[in-house]
Amino acid sequence: MSESGQSPIGRILRDAREAQGMTLEDAAARLRLMHRQVEAMETDDFESLGQPVFARGFVRNYARLLGLAPESLLERMVGAPAEATTVNPAEPPLPRSWLTSPWLILLLLGLLVVVAAPVALYVWLNSEGEDEPGIRSAPTAQVQPAPVAAPSPVAVPVEAPLPAIQPAPVTPVAPEAVSGEPAEAGAPAAPQTPGVSGVLHLEFGDESWVEIKDASGRMLFRQLNPPGSSVDVNGQPPFDLVIGNAAQTHMTYNGRPIDLKPFTAVTVARFTLEE
Repeated sequence: MSESGQSPIGRILRDAREAQGMTLEDAAARLRLMHRQVEAMETDDFESLGQPVFARGFVRNYARLLGLAPESLLERMVGAPAEATTVNPAEPPLPRSWLTSPWLILLLLGLLVVVAAPVALYVWLNSEGEDEPGIRSAPTAQVQPAPVAAPSPVAVPVEAPLPAIQPAPVTPVAPEAVSGEPAEAGAPAAPQTPGVSGVLHLEFGDESWVEIKDASGRMLFRQLNPPGSSVDVNGQPPFDLVIGNAAQTHMTYNGRPIDLKPFTAVTVARFTLEE
């Protein structure tokens, strides 16, 4: 495919490659071609490269790789156009890093979601620590006077969620109103507490974590409850309660409904329930 009196195109390409100390394998790897395709160009076997436009594109890329002017070689090829501007891009595309693959990015995002979801759930379920400031301080301050208010159950039933906030004004009046004789410090708690018992009934519309302690601080109930389940807990008041996902939880005490909204911060309700 070369004109008489001029060196064949394939010989020019081969001589330039050998002068640079480049092997056929190196040239094929850098051009992203097969070994036989590079060898076909160096033997002027352009028909084996497919359509003429492909052969000219291969020659152009090979010439530029070897530092030759591709236009002079292309003009000598049969069927070469006067302007070789429509040939395939001269420079082979740079290899893309596997780190920029969109499929890899989607896979990493999926793994991140799978790992982060259970971790976030675990952190939320364990966020009801007893030492949290601001939320737990007010109820615990009223736990000790609570047994003194136990002798007056008639005054409290209508406002069951509020006893932990109002024990102070009731404490000095209740002992004298019930018994006509003075009581020693701490004495009313001993005879009254063993006889007092309460039943907490909870129904869960969605998954909810619950902790319940009795008057002695003993843990009566602690577990993650599935949606649609219910539980009854018996014990001596006052009760310390932590209820996760409180908006989806319905609670009664001795058959009396308890409104959890006043004690709910975000989604967790923490409060002390007295008789």
